[in-house]
Amino acid sequence: MSNNANAHWITWENHRRSRELADAFDAEYACFEREAPTLVRYLLLSARTAVFILRRRSRLVFCQNPSIALTGLLCMLRKVMGYTLVVDRHSNFMLETLSSPAIRWRLYHALSRWTVRNADLTIVTNKGLAEVVHDWGGHAYVLQDRIPQLQPSRPRRRPDCLGEPRGRTIMCITSYADDEPIEELVEAFAISTDVTAYFTGDYRGTPWAYRVEELGSQGIVLTGFINEQDYVDLMDNVDAVMVLTTGENVLTCGAYEALSLGKPLILSDTHALRSYFGKTMVYVAPNAASIRKGVNEVLERREELKGKVSGTAENLRADWYRRFDRLRRQLQHEDELQA
Repeated sequence: MSNNANAHWITWENHRRSRELADAFDAEYACFEREAPTLVRYLLLSARTAVFILRRRSRLVFCQNPSIALTGLLCMLRKVMGYTLVVDRHSNFMLETLSSPAIRWRLYHALSRWTVRNADLTIVTNKGLAEVVHDWGGHAYVLQDRIPQLQPSRPRRRPDCLGEPRGRTIMCITSYADDEPIEELVEAFAISTDVTAYFTGDYRGTPWAYRVEELGSQGIVLTGFINEQDYVDLMDNVDAVMVLTTGENVLTCGAYEALSLGKPLILSDTHALRSYFGKTMVYVAPNAASIRKGVNEVLERREELKGKVSGTAENLRADWYRRFDRLRRQLQHEDELQA
């Protein structure tokens, strides 16, 4: 697909959602990354971003939030350069910290509200967050993740991180973020004798880094960071996938990935997840007892759920393309008016 010379997608963090949306919008994808102390990194990436936009003379700019710093920069530059700014905010609102007295969060939310008001459009993943954007004086559009086209190895390949599992297998998609009930997950699997659980994500710097061997003896494998092909092949090999969050307005990327491969899926029992993914998933509360019950259910109903998941994936794909087509037509109309 050839790029639209006047549309650019800018991010400071390489992310599948951004790559796929940039491709869908026919926008040039520009991912700027730099390892450096936070302030130095922001200054260097800000300069690089500003130069990029000046040289490209962009009319339509998309950006991913996070980073809130990138979004703030593009809102300021928009006032000078006059482009249309669309922010893909998905679920990065940190609403649980709204009442925090900490200076860090007060500044974050002040900037967050300002960027919502000063972007032309903010893309979110559910109606609840769209209402937040409208309440803050912005314009929102609901567009969930597109079901990706993951390509597992053929013939099927067993990545090294799979090892020799005991019994049935569950892939727990984790990043050790604050909204993930890791303690409860560990407790749920620690007493199992016939299930191996694979926790993905970089555990370095977390308390779990000191318990790798102990957890391994309990059938819990911390994979650490693995490359994209190993990640897809691991998912292709397991019996089911689990993605949990304590956030009420979060639609997890791992859920879309599991649907792509037709995997039975365990999700958190939140309104946002139930209303979007429907009845073909197993939903659990963030406690060990509920998680254990959900694991038993998904493994017992594995074949039945596999048959239903494919239909759910197709319905969600069709819904996504309808939503995307409406948004694309809206942006094309605004671009024609601006030209």
